[in-house]
Parts: sequence; structure tokens; C-alpha cells
Amino acid sequence: MATIPRRNSTILLSVIILISLCIIAVTITSNLHKENSNVSVRRTITDTLMSSQEQPQQPRKHTMVGGYSNLGHDKALLKSEQVRKVANFALEEYAAKTTETATNEEHSLTVSPGEVESGEVTAVVLEAQRQVVAGLNYKLTIALIKDSICLGAIKVTVWDHFGELKVTNWGDKLLPWEDVQELFNEVQAEEEEKKALEVEGEIEEGMDEVEPNE
Repeated sequence: MATIPRRNSTILLSVIILISLCIIAVTITSNLHKENSNVSVRRTITDTLMSSQEQPQQPRKHTMVGGYSNLGHDKALLKSEQVRKVANFALEEYAAKTTETATNEEHSLTVSPGEVESGEVTAVVLEAQRQVVAGLNYKLTIALIKDSICLGAIKVTVWDHFGELKVTNWGDKLLPWEDVQELFNEVQAEEEEKKALEVEGEIEEGMDEVEPNE
């Protein structure tokens, strides 16, 4: 009778050992799968890096910013208050400049600050370009008008540093009337057409306000 418990103990021990071996086997198999998976991932990453290094690099495209834009395509902007302000400032600076160098024969379009201040000499913008920098750069071609006659034109670059104006460059040469006559006539024709349309609109408004007689 005493041998039965011993036999049961032996069987129980064998079962425990067998279960332990199964657990160990499952753990080892799982670790092997994880290691193989990690190796596969590392190989994939390595292959991708090597492939990207072998491919020729495409040259980077550089975009040009801050270039000049032609305001002539936008008539409203060309004749805007800001452009007129810049043109009038340039005219004042030009008058002071030519007065200081009046003995130089190069300045055949000599105007005085007094003529500009009194309105005897005015500026008409023929061409305008604008560049966005730390502020705005304006390249202008300005006709000088005296007694309704175009004396010629000048080229100038003005830097508008957030409201503070400064001439940064004068054109290489003065433009005689013959060189800007066609452009000046075009600008004047557009101005006259604009005025005619304004007068026509005022007349139509006035006629609408007049009540018909019964």
C-alpha cells in the first residue's frame, strides 16, 4: 500500500518536468522569431539607406524672390497715390540735385526747387517697376512737364523704407523729348480718356437728378 503514493509522486513530477520543458521550448521559439524579425527590419533599413545613397541627387531648384514687377500692367497701381508720392519726391530731389550742379552741361533738364514747389514743373510717371525688399524699391521713368510741355524724362530708383523715401540711383542719362514722345502721348491719351469718362459720368448723374417737367 505504501508504494502507491510514491508512484503517484513520480508521475506528478514527470508531468511537471514535461510542462516546464514545453514552456521553455515555447519561450525559446518566441525569442527566435523576435530576433529574426529584428534582423529583417535592420536589413530593410540598411538596404533603404544604401539605395538612397547610390541614387544621384537631384539639383535643388532655387526660386528668385524680390524681383521687379512691372506696374504698367496695372494702370490703377501705376497711377496710385503711392507712386505719385514717390515720383514727386524724386522730382524734388532732382530739382535740388540739378540746382547744385547747374554748371554741369550734362544736366540740360535743369529745374529749380521753386518751380517744383509752385507747381510750375510737375512729374508724370511714364513707366514704373516695384521690388519688395526691406520696404519697397521703385524704378521710375518720369517726364518733366512745364507749361504743359514735356521737357524730357529722367530715370530714378527710390527706396521706400516703410514711409521714409531715399533716392538710391539716378539713370545713366537724361531722356530727351524725342525718346519718350510716344510713351508720353500714350499716358496722356489714357489720362484724357479717364477724365472724359469722369465728366460723362457726372453729366449722367446730373441728368438723373433733374426731374422732368409735367
